[in-house]
Amino acid sequence: MKKTTQRRLATVGALLTLTSAVALAAPFSDETMARARRDYNKYCASCHGPEGHGDGPVAQSMKAMPADITVLSQKNNGEFPTERVRDIIDGRADVKAHGPRTMPVWGEELYVSPEGVSQRQAQDRIAALTEYVRRMQK
Repeated sequence: MKKTTQRRLATVGALLTLTSAVALAAPFSDETMARARRDYNKYCASCHGPEGHGDGPVAQSMKAMPADITVLSQKNNGEFPTERVRDIIDGRADVKAHGPRTMPVWGEELYVSPEGVSQRQAQDRIAALTEYVRRMQK
């Protein structure tokens, strides 16, 4: 890969991380969190369960049990792994149980809607879902 391409990718990655960090630092409205709850129930609860304990209706049919996402902070020395969770939700991080990165269970659904969404709207939606999971911590 050419050095200019590597620099551009590094810059884009840094901007995405900064944008996401700013979005996560912002307060979330009740309406935004209600949307995040709907997204969680639609895309996550079938495996992770309604309360996040890894006991969703599909869990028993999986080779590996889904993670109990209510203990992510406990498993990370009391700190919620915001970036890791966001990267899993948006498909950048590999999670074997989610399938190939090009087709996680929820695919590109967070980036699309009947009316279409902008990149910023998709990032906001992912940030809200990440916050919803953060609020599930024990």
